[in-house]
Amino acid sequence: MGSERMPGKVLRELSGIPSLVHIFKILSGAKLLDDFVVVTTTLYEDDSIEQVCKENNVRCYRGSVHDVLDRFRIAAEEEKPDNIIRVTGDDPLMDPEIIDKVIREHIDGGFDYSSNMIERTFPRGMDTEAIKYETLEHTWKTTADKDDREHVTLYIRRHPEKYKMHSVIRTGEPLDHIRLCLDTEEDFKLISEIYDNIYEGKVITLDKVLTLLDEKP
Repeated sequence: MGSERMPGKVLRELSGIPSLVHIFKILSGAKLLDDFVVVTTTLYEDDSIEQVCKENNVRCYRGSVHDVLDRFRIAAEEEKPDNIIRVTGDDPLMDPEIIDKVIREHIDGGFDYSSNMIERTFPRGMDTEAIKYETLEHTWKTTADKDDREHVTLYIRRHPEKYKMHSVIRTGEPLDHIRLCLDTEEDFKLISEIYDNIYEGKVITLDKVLTLLDEKP
């Protein structure tokens, strides 16, 4: 809730529903996810996030404000997944099929780390990372760097020589020039327009967004 550029953005309403709840629906639509949890801070202002999680039967783990990597460790040690799929709480237009694509290629290739952010061919706002549990654990034990701890997978991406990494690429033309993340008031206006135009109670696919942007540039 304490975003510097847009405080409270994760609970801003889109078509009358908090952005974070839209993300819950998106994750529920990903066929290759076994489950999902929220990791947030122990700050008082994030009590509202935990409350929304309780209302939607989503488990919520809380930890350090700046050491986000340690927050992931806390959740991972409790949940014990083989692979951790990381998405952020400011992407209410993620497409479940893209999440599944990252997971499928990650598991099929036996990679330590897979992401559609290494080489950007998807719009911003579709960011998905897949990390082996052992890889996250190794990162947590290895680096004490402040930036590495805050950005969770930065150490992995800084050291491709240490890990088996995979870049997930979009079929067709790159769309990295399109911005669909929720980080500023301008982003919120755009995403609100998209939701108001095409949201019908179901998860919005990227194809529908692209069609709308073509029709109403």
